[in-house]
Amino acid sequence: MDRTSGRLRILALLVILMFIGLTTRLWFLQVLAADKYKDKQVTNRTRTVLTPALRGNILDSHGKPLVKNRLSLQVQVNQQDLGANSAAVLTRLSKLLMIKLSTLESRLKDPRYYAYAPIPVAFDVPKQVSWYVTEHAQQFPGVRVVEAPVRDYPDGDLAAHILGNVGPITADETKEPLFASYGQNDVVGQTGLERQYERYLQGTKGKSFYLVNAAGKQIRTIGSEAPQPGDNVVLSIDARIQRIAEQQLLSGIMRARGQADSTTGQSLVANAGAAVVMDPKTGAVIALASWPTFDPQWFVQGMTTAQYKARFNSSDGQPALNRAEFQVYAPGSSFKPFVALSALRSGVANEQSSYPCPSVYYYRLDPNHAFNNFESSSGYMDLASALRVSCDTVFYKLGADFYDKSAGSAKGTDLLTNDLLPFGFGSQTGIDLPVEAGGTLPGFDYALQHKSVYPFGWLPGNSILTAIGQDSVTVTPLQLATAYSSIANGGKLCRPHLADHVETPDGKTVKTIEPKCHPIPYTPQQLRFIRSALSGVPVSGTARTAFLQFPLSSIPVAGKTGTAQRQGFQDTAWFAGMAPAGNPKYVVVAMVEQGGFGGVTAAPIVRHIMEGLFHLPQTNPIKATAP
Repeated sequence: MDRTSGRLRILALLVILMFIGLTTRLWFLQVLAADKYKDKQVTNRTRTVLTPALRGNILDSHGKPLVKNRLSLQVQVNQQDLGANSAAVLTRLSKLLMIKLSTLESRLKDPRYYAYAPIPVAFDVPKQVSWYVTEHAQQFPGVRVVEAPVRDYPDGDLAAHILGNVGPITADETKEPLFASYGQNDVVGQTGLERQYERYLQGTKGKSFYLVNAAGKQIRTIGSEAPQPGDNVVLSIDARIQRIAEQQLLSGIMRARGQADSTTGQSLVANAGAAVVMDPKTGAVIALASWPTFDPQWFVQGMTTAQYKARFNSSDGQPALNRAEFQVYAPGSSFKPFVALSALRSGVANEQSSYPCPSVYYYRLDPNHAFNNFESSSGYMDLASALRVSCDTVFYKLGADFYDKSAGSAKGTDLLTNDLLPFGFGSQTGIDLPVEAGGTLPGFDYALQHKSVYPFGWLPGNSILTAIGQDSVTVTPLQLATAYSSIANGGKLCRPHLADHVETPDGKTVKTIEPKCHPIPYTPQQLRFIRSALSGVPVSGTARTAFLQFPLSSIPVAGKTGTAQRQGFQDTAWFAGMAPAGNPKYVVVAMVEQGGFGGVTAAPIVRHIMEGLFHLPQTNPIKATAP
């Protein structure tokens, strides 16, 4: 009996303890944690839907839209919702869209998209497609037609290289700090200005909050936040001048193809080219052209990997490559004005001295080290005349003198290289684009760092060839335009820029792109001397024919031709000009790959661009067949 009574007491105690624990837990849930679980309940019953914001526009310097938005009907496929008969669904869809089944399947394998996300497979489809898919929804599980804003290009392929394109965010991009707040299905700037100014153009998504029941059925709307459109980026690019630059570049290339190569007699290939127009006082880029080009609408419509390769492979001239700022070339004689400035600054040459211009230059009179002049012997001339007629042998002598003076100076001193660095050679200009090439400025130190190229170190012949813009010297057309701008503006190296300012959709300025310039170590007198010497090039020098009938008396032009050798290819044609020569308002550079003589191919391109800049009637027009 006692034993039974003890067991009952223990059982009663356990029951009491259980009730105390249960009561305590209920009190905790109902009192202490009430707010927490109330919030969780609301979260479980509330759904947030994000609404994309309209991307900001890209405008030219006069407010003309170069890139804007338009609404497009887009067919999307969620592969996880296709069901067991996915092959049949895709077959029906390919017939409806009139797209090959293989193309459709290729788009669904696009690595830019997550497997569980809707993948766009067709763009700009007619409304009839949307109606049909809606009416026959049971035949198209996982398929939907949505209205989505896409980029629109009112001027077609105008400025395609600098505007860039947008595309779905990639898995790698989601890991970048720039895209920390982005979703897996967002569209972002991939290249060009679209990429550079992404944080301004993107805008802020809207939010809609819905109350739903346990089955996920919407009960009512409980609030919303409207999307905020992105800011507009206003450029220094003038659409009118951009179009002129592109048209004249293409016309000059086509005209060159009708010329013969002076060495082989074969027709010039003239496969590509670039042109740059700059305001030398601020670094503002007014036009930047590259050819061949492409239609940015291709990216809006969507491309398979095969289509991308077919449109952008090397056999078609790599049209995606922006040759104005991402491809380097030997500058040839267009480099000579900077060598002349260095010679004046270092005392290797002076303005009054006379120099021989023989047909051949021999380093230290050694017949085994002969360097040929482009032209035959022209007697003696001053430095200004050597620039005007582009005498190679005068500059060979300057290059040799630089070598001898540097080799005999303190260790590590490279006089020519040190003098040319302030012009920005050998480094990127800093233009507001995501990628840029920097070019090469070789010298004593460069040779030590690149022994595979210079196994015997830096030799006299290297300095001699550098003085005429050959050896390993390379520049981009933009880099050369920036350097010439420092001669034009009286001694400032300005960082080039494409954007002028960023503004809200209602026109309020958010950010202004201020000019960034710094002085270079050359005197105003030295720079005036070079500008004066270059003023003779279009009058009686190597660009005389190209500027026939141009009103040089009222709008004087200073410039320099360049014909650069390129091993395995025909010569690269250059011309860099500034006008009006006394106080330049514009610097214009043109380059044509495998274009032959600079004075024959590149100078006329610059001449016709300048006619557009100064609103002149086109004289001595380039005659060319259509591409």
